[in-house]
Amino acid sequence: MSDISPINRSSAAAMAHATRAVRQQPVEVSIPNRQADKVELSTASRLLSRLSELPDIRHDLVNRVRAEIANGRYETDDKLNAAIDNLAQDL
Repeated sequence: MSDISPINRSSAAAMAHATRAVRQQPVEVSIPNRQADKVELSTASRLLSRLSELPDIRHDLVNRVRAEIANGRYETDDKLNAAIDNLAQDL
């Protein structure tokens, strides 16, 4: 058999009365006295923030390189030698 007793009208009325009594009692909530939250940003996060503000294309650099190529000044012997040295190191 079950240990749960059946609910009849008198026990249901008593439960409703008890529930009303509990609901009517004022509830005091204490809020702990604590300091306000604060946020500290790392140096890396500040740099990433600045980086996200940069344009996807550096138009000033692209325009300068285009002008140097058009004037024949972009491919210098020093740049070619540096490219060859870097290629040789990779191999």
